[in-house]
Amino acid sequence: MSEVNVASALRELTADIRRAPTFAPQAYLAVAGNPTTRSTPRGGRIARLPRVLASAVVVVAAVGYVVFIKSTRITRASLSALVIDRTAVTALKSKPVESEFVSPQKSAFAAVKKAAASDPGGTGGYGKEWSGSTASGDAATQLVEILPSPAQARSVRAEAEAEYSDASSLRAAHTAVTAHFTVPTVAGAFGVSLATAKSSTTNATTGTAIVFQQGRVVAVEYLQSSTGGLSRTDATTMARAEDALLERNEPSFSLTRTTRPLALSVVYVLVTLLVAGLTLLVPGLVRRRRARRHARREEQARYEYRARGGKAMRRRRQPAWTQRARSAGSLR
Repeated sequence: MSEVNVASALRELTADIRRAPTFAPQAYLAVAGNPTTRSTPRGGRIARLPRVLASAVVVVAAVGYVVFIKSTRITRASLSALVIDRTAVTALKSKPVESEFVSPQKSAFAAVKKAAASDPGGTGGYGKEWSGSTASGDAATQLVEILPSPAQARSVRAEAEAEYSDASSLRAAHTAVTAHFTVPTVAGAFGVSLATAKSSTTNATTGTAIVFQQGRVVAVEYLQSSTGGLSRTDATTMARAEDALLERNEPSFSLTRTTRPLALSVVYVLVTLLVAGLTLLVPGLVRRRRARRHARREEQARYEYRARGGKAMRRRRQPAWTQRARSAGSLR
């Protein structure tokens, strides 16, 4: 083969190499070298997507925790917070001698029983009783009835007022109304003074009843004295203290208590963190795996191309006997 043919073969091989496919590193350098080239917005959106999804997981989990991870129960004993502990009446002992929850089924008011049938979690009663500090015949009771709504409470208040105003039922108990009065500082309060005649089984007594309403709660107070040691003034003192207590506690009071179990809360938080973490990590791991797979394929392509180029060079190389012939001719 002549020198011209060898040179032509080398030029063709060089041209083939220049026409080789462009690989990822070369493309990256080309982009970096061109300052006008910009990354596509789609790439930025894809990079932000895991963070957005992780934030969505946390928000949804927080809402689910508030809605589902809770335990609700009715605490009847909490009604004691709606009844005063001290009467501020010197003729009565400072502490109640009896405190108890009054079941709606045992209530003296039909409206309470009716409300409990439709809403047992919003209906209940609680009573406390104080005995006289000196005279054994003196006593005071304070009863509260909580209803699901103020309208139902008005029905109970009307029943309580009627109980202390019904002349026929009072006559059957040998009791008569001696006076009606109001409590100026207790809005809408109904007060009545009573006198019970002596019978074969009881002594003559005087009594004072006050009924009033505060929102969903009806308060019924009754003072009884066999010696005259308890007066209307004592009754109004108790009523004012009870009204002030209800004004503070009734608006936010509820018979139901909501708690969040500790063990279930911890498990819920851990699962939420695991899901949010996987949402952040998995897309990155997938991208890196794809990048390594792509790099291996490119490396394989480069290897195969170099192998094909070497074979082409060997095919176009001059035979050894031709090179020896040229060398012998040049010596001549």
